[in-house]
Amino acid sequence: MLNGIAGKVALVTGAARPRSIGRATALRLAAEGARVACLDIARPYDGFPDHPVATDDDLIQLVEELRAAGTDAMAVRADVSNEAAVRSAIDEVVAELGPISLLANVAGGSGAAMGAAPLLVVPVEEFERVLSVNLTGTFLVSRACAEVMIEHGEGGRIVNVSSQAGKIGWPLLGAYSSAKAGIIVLTQVMAKEWGPSGITVNAVCPGTVDTDLVNPEHFFEDLMDASEPGGFTGWVNREIPLGRLQQPDEVASAIAFLCSDDAAYITGEALNVSGGQTMA
Repeated sequence: MLNGIAGKVALVTGAARPRSIGRATALRLAAEGARVACLDIARPYDGFPDHPVATDDDLIQLVEELRAAGTDAMAVRADVSNEAAVRSAIDEVVAELGPISLLANVAGGSGAAMGAAPLLVVPVEEFERVLSVNLTGTFLVSRACAEVMIEHGEGGRIVNVSSQAGKIGWPLLGAYSSAKAGIIVLTQVMAKEWGPSGITVNAVCPGTVDTDLVNPEHFFEDLMDASEPGGFTGWVNREIPLGRLQQPDEVASAIAFLCSDDAAYITGEALNVSGGQTMA
């Protein structure tokens, strides 16, 4: 067991999608003894009706699963890019579970899911929406939770989910790469500004994760089979030293560590969790 998580109130955004980093994080923090608020928009993002977000049933099912396992859990619904909705959601969590001490900012959307396109042709509204969901959402939720942590006076832990695409720009994913790079710098600024209040702020940078968002119905594997020399296996062998896609719970483990007192002296970092897909 990790130190300093049991009994704390944790908020996990983007929690509900069945095969996702958010859901895996909610389950992991609950297993460590946290009381977990699971936040999700639970409907398609405006302007991107085909984006594979969670349904309300997914959110309810996750909370029921956590409660059945003995976790004090709740569902909360909000679009993380909407400030009023975020503040209302945070107030709801504090009223039901108590002050938030741990935050995992997982909510976001990839350029692939929202329509990958070269920068010369990507619609401005799509570029702005990807930034809004990923970068602005991380800012709004972090700020609202930091206010609670500072008022409560016992510090806290914030972990933001960036990406390997935030460290090395990926063609066709200009908006996504820009947003995830922004999260890394935003994490550093938060760490410097909120550190004196006992709040650590870190980011994790996953590689290619086997989720409903990246690989729905083996979409990514099929795409690589059709477009890469040697197919999907050839791509994995070239790009990932560990030789496989990573699983959501492997990212969740890193998030849980950074939420724990075992990581109390780590802040402002952007930790690669990628099987060696990107190093240093």
